[in-house]
Amino acid sequence: MATTKVRTLQKLFRLSLPEVVILAQAAALLALVRVACRFITIAHLQRFSGRLVRPSHTTGLSPEAVARLVRIAAERSLYRAKCLERSLVLRWILCREGIDARIIFGARKENDEMQAHAWVEVDGVSLDDVTDIHQPFSPFERIATSDAN
Repeated sequence: MATTKVRTLQKLFRLSLPEVVILAQAAALLALVRVACRFITIAHLQRFSGRLVRPSHTTGLSPEAVARLVRIAAERSLYRAKCLERSLVLRWILCREGIDARIIFGARKENDEMQAHAWVEVDGVSLDDVTDIHQPFSPFERIATSDAN
């Protein structure tokens, strides 16, 4: 246990200052989003965050690097952040970095159970930790389009 904590600290000290800033922002925002999701709708939260999103100083980190840092913050927090919480935070940070990012919502039916997933895309490329985890999910816009035909 102590060895794991030492390794975690060693990894933290190897991060650059911009990476530490993004990691701290992600940790704080994940907690804030978790609480906010209990009291307001996702649509309202997204509109509110859209008003706060103005590209500020950019760190120069790639979207993949930012996604990795948000994932680390989500995995190391006191609770396991859900895909929607991670996606909201990742999109917000990317937009603050001046990167156009979209949250995609998808659904699938497996064993008579409906499942949903949210992920972030930049230029049509998923930033999910596992590159194909979103593949079995049909994005809602595709569901709506296919139903209209």
